[in-house]
Amino acid sequence: MKNKLLFKCLVTVIILVILNGCNAKQDETLHTPARTEKNQVLIQGYKFQPDILTIQKGDTVTWTNQDSVKHNATNNSFDTGLLSKGQSAQQTFNETGTFDYFCTPHPYMKGKIIVKEEL
Repeated sequence: MKNKLLFKCLVTVIILVILNGCNAKQDETLHTPARTEKNQVLIQGYKFQPDILTIQKGDTVTWTNQDSVKHNATNNSFDTGLLSKGQSAQQTFNETGTFDYFCTPHPYMKGKIIVKEEL
């Protein structure tokens, strides 16, 4: 009787460990910066991720700051304004071309939007 109870407890623990491991992998996948929404640029670790984004004419890009300091994305034709942690800003690109941008407080942070007629 004692051995059966110990065996059931051991099997239960093993099943819980396996299930917990599966859930951890799913959560990790959901929070990976590489798996962002279409036309989304994350500001994280003092970098724009991705730093080069190719979109179609008429598309909107969303920048979301995930750092604890304020950042922006700016160039001659647009400026997101300073974004605090968790804030986002959008810009629609209605002209084709290459749009280099940077962060005003941290000018070493650079990115590029490439706008094409059709992808």
